[in-house]
Amino acid sequence: MAWVQSRSGSFRVLFRHGGKQHTFWLGEVSEREAQTTADKVDYWLMRIKQGLVSLPPGCDVVEFVQHDGKPPEHITAPGSPAAITLASLRDTYLKAQSKKLEDTTLAGIELHFAHLTRLLGPDRVISTLARPDLQGYADARSVEWIDPNVYRRRRRAKAAQVHPKRSTRKTPKPNMADKPKRHPSPATIRKELVSLRTAWNWGRRQLGIRDEFPGTGLDFAKTEEALPFMTWDEAERRVKAGDDPEKVWDSVYLRPAEVTDLLAWVKTRPVSPWVYPMFCFAAHTGARRSEIVRALPSDVDLSAGVITIREKKRDKKKLTTRRVPLTPFLSEVLRAWLAERGPGKTLFCKADGNAITPREAHNYYQRAVRLSKWRVLRGWHVFRHSLISAMASKGIDQRVIDDMVGHSTDEQRRRYRHLHPDVSKQALASVFG
Repeated sequence: MAWVQSRSGSFRVLFRHGGKQHTFWLGEVSEREAQTTADKVDYWLMRIKQGLVSLPPGCDVVEFVQHDGKPPEHITAPGSPAAITLASLRDTYLKAQSKKLEDTTLAGIELHFAHLTRLLGPDRVISTLARPDLQGYADARSVEWIDPNVYRRRRRAKAAQVHPKRSTRKTPKPNMADKPKRHPSPATIRKELVSLRTAWNWGRRQLGIRDEFPGTGLDFAKTEEALPFMTWDEAERRVKAGDDPEKVWDSVYLRPAEVTDLLAWVKTRPVSPWVYPMFCFAAHTGARRSEIVRALPSDVDLSAGVITIREKKRDKKKLTTRRVPLTPFLSEVLRAWLAERGPGKTLFCKADGNAITPREAHNYYQRAVRLSKWRVLRGWHVFRHSLISAMASKGIDQRVIDDMVGHSTDEQRRRYRHLHPDVSKQALASVFG
């Protein structure tokens, strides 16, 4: 049975077929017209169920009923660009980008397409997608609920299978209280559609897709701007005053003395030998997590006092590098680590020589800080904007900062270019006395 829904003056038709729910938008039509279309959909679904008609090759059920059982001929031509489905576009695009994008970026795109195929249908022919379909996707996603605890419980269950004894732990880890459910943010929904747009435009160049991406002019709720970067003391005051702790701690940067205290804590923790050197590397270079796990021993030049950072984000057409001076402290830490490390290819590796994956790096970060006050920090990236903040507070030229950390856009500079509150107070005091 098909039925209609009205949202913001626009109607859409919903129906079930093959155990799944499908939908398509009609736009701003009268309720009578919408109901007439739903009746036609019921008619064609009945004919399909009775075996009196069948779907043409390359045509999904939405396109079939949407065109009153007479879909355009070019859609039904198997193997033609117009017959490319959402799932086939996803698979082809991800395969082509597997050696070009970061593993974390690929994982994000896969997650975005998981939502796209779930709501739009994996067999949906992309040439049939129109702006109302994408607007409907955005609207549907915005009212869904996300349980941030689901993924954590899955990781716990998987860990319990690998380490059964650990699953008997009665005392929960610190900072592991269940988080409330929430809706996907407008920024998240935008990113999902950007992934679709990027794959679509790639398909126009490589697969012969003729149509332009129909996602221009979509309506989203206002995106909440991230909080400005703040010191630890300010973050504690904000949380005490009632701000969302997750958002607050995501915007914290550490002063140099606090970084030193954090590194001293990690050094005493009973974790893998590579963890402490990796913490020091992140704190004294401002490198991204993916750049750290990709580093090679040959990138460290102790004699010249520099380290080469291998980049993937600055230029889409080629791999680039930047050089960062080694501080005396980091030189000593890396000198000791290079003498101790195993025979692995990467700078930071396990005892058996295997490289550290970005996910493993994140997990070990959490292990290292979980019993300390630092456990509220989100991850490795805190070292990056802490270093940038420290350099900005010393009045270091922005071009030097850009060269060290690999910034390339004004948006990045505006997000990271901030001073310690004490410096701002001194500047204002010089004006008013």
